[in-house]
Amino acid sequence: MSTREGFATVCREVCEERGWELLPSGIRVALPGGRHQLIELDFFEFAMRPLVRLSTRIGREAELSNARFSLALRLNSELAHGAFALQEGELVMLDTLVLEDTDPGELHAVVEYLAVTADRYEDRLFGRDEH
Repeated sequence: MSTREGFATVCREVCEERGWELLPSGIRVALPGGRHQLIELDFFEFAMRPLVRLSTRIGREAELSNARFSLALRLNSELAHGAFALQEGELVMLDTLVLEDTDPGELHAVVEYLAVTADRYEDRLFGRDEH
């Protein structure tokens, strides 16, 4: 089984266990209050190691005030997983995993943390549930 196939198996297992929706582009996480967050998966290699970048959108960069943008950057040092970043005109949260080392517990922890944290900031900064 290839590394990517093994990761796909871990994804299916975690999504089934947690009741998350596995989509071709990522994992849709249902959150309390009818909210949701899409965690997108982007596969790539770095230093000849297969990796997956997990990212979730928070809101449009153009809608961020300078104060809120600065706050997001300061919060990076307090995050348990990942980081805030700008990606294609969007404020996102992202994290990167080594495919061959990813186990169900790690994937669950990272996906849940990104979804809950990004959704909280999406609500606080933008006041909506768009992503």
